[in-house]
Amino acid sequence: TGEARWDAPSLAAAKALENDLAAAVAAAVASTTAGTDAQQHHKHHHGHASSSSGGGGGGQPSQQLTLNLGDPSGSVVGSAGREDDVMSSGKRKNGREASSSSSAAGGESRNKRRREEVRVLHILKKHRDSRRPASWRNPNITIDKAKAEEELKELITILEEVSDDQKELIATFEELARTESDCSSAKRGGDLGFFGRRKMQPAFEKASFGLKVGELSGIVETSSGVHVILRLD
Repeated sequence: TGEARWDAPSLAAAKALENDLAAAVAAAVASTTAGTDAQQHHKHHHGHASSSSGGGGGGQPSQQLTLNLGDPSGSVVGSAGREDDVMSSGKRKNGREASSSSSAAGGESRNKRRREEVRVLHILKKHRDSRRPASWRNPNITIDKAKAEEELKELITILEEVSDDQKELIATFEELARTESDCSSAKRGGDLGFFGRRKMQPAFEKASFGLKVGELSGIVETSSGVHVILRLD
């Protein structure tokens, strides 16, 4: 019929061969296990001997104890595994140091950037000769520069009266800016935020960077009008 058929003798022979193979495999496994146990015992004994002699005698590191070293989680690892643990910890440490260095560098960069920037409050008084003689307070400003300076001097006098108290000075400046400044920053109490060089008109920039933190300026003139400035940072 073309199908493969097994007769009784052939089946018996095959079964005997299977049993022989199974016995041979079992013997090989037993032999290997015994050899490994003996080798482990030898390494364990040699490791203690090396430890007792202070590591002398020219023993190679590979011959020292390689088993039963618990990692921090309580699992058992070999010496190579322990070395990996130390290396990984070192890498994490180096990573943290690199991260700290990076953070420090970032901090230094921010500090440097801040040193190259200032933050100020200001009050602007426009006049008819301003480059845009209009503001949220007045859509058509007609006063001359002398009048604008006079109004600004009055505000400066008020600010100078509280200049000994920094918090009071800032609060008073912000209050005056909200009602008296012709700049749109009035709604923020005159706060222009941080800015660097070449962001403002030259005279305004020079005055802002020239002030000490907490210091109040005199009258500063630009094409926008006349200003008083208080440096915050």
